Amino acid sequence: MIITHIERIGVNMQYDERVAEHLYKSSLANRATDEEFAAHNERFHTEQRERPMPSVTTTVYLVHSDDGLTGLGEGESMSNDALAMYVGHSPFEYIMDDSVGPLQIAFYDLMGQALGLPIARLLGPSRTTAPLAWWSHCFSPAALQVEAKLALARGFRVHKIKRRAHTDVVEQVAAIAEVTPDDYEVTVDANRTFGNVERALAIGAQLKRFPQVHCLESPIDQDDIEGYRRIKAELGLQLAHHIGQPDPIDALYSGVYDYFILGTRVAAMVRDAHITDARGKPFWMQSTSTDVTALFMLHLAAASPNATRAHVTTSLLHEQPLLQEPLIVTDGYVTIPERPGLGATLNMDMIERFRVE
Repeated sequence: MIITHIERIGVNMQYDERVAEHLYKSSLANRATDEEFAAHNERFHTEQRERPMPSVTTTVYLVHSDDGLTGLGEGESMSNDALAMYVGHSPFEYIMDDSVGPLQIAFYDLMGQALGLPIARLLGPSRTTAPLAWWSHCFSPAALQVEAKLALARGFRVHKIKRRAHTDVVEQVAAIAEVTPDDYEVTVDANRTFGNVERALAIGAQLKRFPQVHCLESPIDQDDIEGYRRIKAELGLQLAHHIGQPDPIDALYSGVYDYFILGTRVAAMVRDAHITDARGKPFWMQSTSTDVTALFMLHLAAASPNATRAHVTTSLLHEQPLLQEPLIVTDGYVTIPERPGLGATLNMDMIERFRVE
């Protein structure tokens, strides 16, 4: 199998109208702590007014081979010169090579098709399903109720939301709790905006009243091991953080980080999955791209023994999916396609609708 040529298609699409305005409002003072927000309130509001409405910008790649197969990938834009470097080579040359960037999905798609195996099976023994979470930014309580009802109706059982300094996360969670069962898991991702342990404890104590609140993600600076230790001891909630800060070995031996968050590049994910599994720690992955990357992520999850937490994709908020086959969730899980490779088909009508180059 030899790569003969690579098509590059720029895509820009909107978020679903039900969330577009909420996403715009959520970008106010993004990731500022309460102290930073109070000190620079006017500047943050000025910056907010100057921002355009959010949209989804990505590049779709169709990698063609000499045996008539086409691999599908997407991600950041690559130049023609960069793409030309892969023409005349086999995708099998790039197994576990994260340097290929957005082409990695397409290369694994091609390899799976050539071998007659789903991508998950290329990585070894795999499960037939993988868990997926619903995702919301720091939307208003009313909007979060709508999202929670929609998530439940679509089969989701885990909901990740953002906490920001300009909103009241207790009111937001209370709104979700009004319309969801007790076993509907909510992860509150603060992106360290609580700023200090005392605020994290004070607000965390209020959040703990709701049985839905299962986990706090990055409540304070991730490398503050002693701060995390105190939050864990006093609140008893599960704590999650992105792997890499602090050093993974220090994090694992501290015993205060319950869940880890990994990326979707194959080699890095496999390496970090083994590291976290050495101490029996589960993880989830996150994707801010389209449903193409989301499906690839779920293949990786199915092949990773400790990828047992609900994975996150923002593609659920996009105006339209790019794949003909939607991600269908049943009781919190997506069934991995049995077709070779990625196991999905690009919707060319959507591509033509959103094409920008």
